[in-house]
Amino acid sequence: MKKKLAFSLFFLILASSAAGQNWFKGTLDGALDQAKNEGKMVLVDFFSPG
Repeated sequence: MKKKLAFSLFFLILASSAAGQNWFKGTLDGALDQAKNEGKMVLVDFFSPG
């Protein structure tokens, strides 16, 4: 029972942190420049429906 509760709490914390993402909308060069200035990495998301 304690394992289920711990897993549920961990999942809720993880899910709440994922909602705080700020997605960059612009060009790849702009994203790379911003990431370099902030010392962060860039995640490129590709999606092709159908």
